[in-house]
Amino acid sequence: MGQSLLSSNVLPVESSRKSRFLSMAVACLMTAGSFVMEAGLNSAFAVGIMRAHAFHQLPGHIAVKNSKSAAGNKSDSSGHLQHRSAYAARFALQHKGRSLTKKQLKALALLKEKQPKQDQKTATANKTYSPQNFADDLVCTTVAPGVVHKFCRTPLNIHMIDIDMERAPVKVQPYLASESFDKLKDVADHARSSNALAAINANYFKKDGTPLGTLIIDGEWVAGPIYDRVAMGIDRDGKVKIDRVSLNGLLTATNREDLGQIWVNNINQPRRSGSRLVAYTRRWGTNVHMDYAGCLVSVNAQGEVVDKTTTVINIPYGGYVLSDGKSGAIAQLERGDKLQLKWQTRPDDWHDIVEAVSGGPMLVKDGKLFLDCKDENFKSGWTGAQIQARTVVGVTKDNHLLLVTIEGHHTLWDCAKFLYKMGAVDAMNLDGGGSTQMIIKGQRVTHCSQQRRVAASIVVIDTRTASLSHKPLAVPGDPQMPPVIEAASESADETTAIAGGKQMTVVLTAGDPNAGKMKLLPPAEIAPDFLPTPRGYSNSYAPNTINPGSYEQ
Repeated sequence: MGQSLLSSNVLPVESSRKSRFLSMAVACLMTAGSFVMEAGLNSAFAVGIMRAHAFHQLPGHIAVKNSKSAAGNKSDSSGHLQHRSAYAARFALQHKGRSLTKKQLKALALLKEKQPKQDQKTATANKTYSPQNFADDLVCTTVAPGVVHKFCRTPLNIHMIDIDMERAPVKVQPYLASESFDKLKDVADHARSSNALAAINANYFKKDGTPLGTLIIDGEWVAGPIYDRVAMGIDRDGKVKIDRVSLNGLLTATNREDLGQIWVNNINQPRRSGSRLVAYTRRWGTNVHMDYAGCLVSVNAQGEVVDKTTTVINIPYGGYVLSDGKSGAIAQLERGDKLQLKWQTRPDDWHDIVEAVSGGPMLVKDGKLFLDCKDENFKSGWTGAQIQARTVVGVTKDNHLLLVTIEGHHTLWDCAKFLYKMGAVDAMNLDGGGSTQMIIKGQRVTHCSQQRRVAASIVVIDTRTASLSHKPLAVPGDPQMPPVIEAASESADETTAIAGGKQMTVVLTAGDPNAGKMKLLPPAEIAPDFLPTPRGYSNSYAPNTINPGSYEQ
């Protein structure tokens, strides 16, 4: 169609030397973009034709079958259009295999100078800013001893919580929207529920509430890593470590010498390619479901195999479920087998980590800028300015934890440079976009207009005035304690305690007394928040330490 338009003189073009370049560009654009012009003029080819026609007052008119223009272009009755860009001319010539001469480049520069002012304003509005250039402009306010809020609101909305982990009277740890992976909550709700001094969003997550990547709370591996991505961990002494982390388990049947050790790939993560044998605790939910016939093995708190099936199986309280293909090594397990499951982490110095969150990619490593998107299985596009809100964390040489949110036009490289300038020797990215949120003393300081609810947050607890509500089960005079608490069991030992001035009975199912392990089988209808369950089942009463497969009382 484009060729017929030219031959029928619908678009006459001057042949003078002054407009020779424009004639060639228009002819090229017409040939390549005639169909798009028919469809609605929403292509850069069509826009370039309009620009050349308007600026150089070419005689004649442009024939358009559909006069309705897309993307806000306006059309008058004669078919002349007002347009917004001239860059299509250069693209068209390159598209046809032509190289541009100096005169042609000069002509394009002339067109660029004549761009409408509206385009220039749009370009200014989309300008990318470098947060590191505003590092010296941050305003500082003290939130608590050793905790400083540093911020700058123009032109980027930058907020940073600087925590001296050596002297600040705070505890920094992850906080879940739910004790099992079935809910999402606003970060403000996380901060309110935990009575936190401050909070930011943490892990990536699925819409069903499953946090993705490493997550450790009070020493419990709540969720394992994916793609061995970078994680931030805090050890018992408050030292912050940022590194790529991997986890695997070694499963042994103590009553079966024929099986040897079985490799367990992960814990509480969705099954994916290359991750065959996965363990699931009650954090995952009440049961494990496979979309295809595989092998599911249920192990109770004493490490005994109690059930085996192919598609759906319940997760025992205090126990776990092993999930693999139908030909996997666990297919040889039988009911009554006694199992031991031990977990190994890498790097080696992560064995004493008690709190951890994951994200990615790495931003700063060993004091140098370091973005490893490819190795951590992130798309390179994640580094661009199209993501206008990000949450990042870093640690300085003197163990200051930096929790940062940045909103506005910036890149992930800018985030890395900002943390580097603030003294971070190791740093990483967390979930961003609509997930980016920061709460300080109950007030939201981020301004993202499309805020998402999240699965996990990082909360900063002032240990002088607040905690995660960890309290002993029986607190004399506690008005919230019900007078009688019962737990169902086949055989039980009874113990008594005093609550609210009244005697109450707590029925427990005892495990091996020599091992010092004990489990509780709470009926769902009896106030689970008041039951002495293993840590991780309830934020209200969670004094115990868990390793997958056993709960120590």
